[in-house]
Amino acid sequence: MRSTLVFTSIVALWLAGCGQAESPASADGTDGVPSGIYAIDREHTYLSFSYLHQGFSYPLLRATDVMGELQFDVGDMTNSKIDVTVAADSIRTNVAHFDKELASRKFFNAEKFPHITFTTNRYEPTSDSEGVLHGDVTIRGISKPLELAVTFNDAILHPVLEVPVLGFSATGSLSRSDFGLDRFVPVVSDTVELNIEIEFRYGSTDDSAAAAKVARNEV
Repeated sequence: MRSTLVFTSIVALWLAGCGQAESPASADGTDGVPSGIYAIDREHTYLSFSYLHQGFSYPLLRATDVMGELQFDVGDMTNSKIDVTVAADSIRTNVAHFDKELASRKFFNAEKFPHITFTTNRYEPTSDSEGVLHGDVTIRGISKPLELAVTFNDAILHPVLEVPVLGFSATGSLSRSDFGLDRFVPVVSDTVELNIEIEFRYGSTDDSAAAAKVARNEV
């Protein structure tokens, strides 16, 4: 009975907070959403990608170890910057032996190139809550430009955690052959579609700061 009451109280608090949340366009820091450094919330971040497999289907793969930081300017989004590091051996396919093969020298060569990184250099807004994020992705030591279509979902003081939280969705695509990952092309498509759901919590952590430095090639 006690656990039911606690759960009900949390849900009620969450619903009340949702009703009071500011929209992204009006987030100016006055509701506890300040500018500053935000760490990736690893428990609420999903980086998945897909490709056409022999003309039959689009497998869904996911990177399970994504870390980094957002330097957020609530007054001018164009001043914001993101540094993300993905563990190259953290990609999961739902097939154990393929997971190992992807981490091997046949594909990502995670032993030699343990990190996939993304750093931004420009944000181009197209509306109050949408824009294009321009940056560079590095895979297997090779860096190429990458554009992501971004939607700014919300920026609120989390009603349960009581910390500022930001949420974004993003999509993009890249050619795996650009990074020496051209095995089985064209039987398996060269184009890889990216889908990102990501949340940030206010403040830096030791892990997020270290990952951001890796992305910026400062270590």
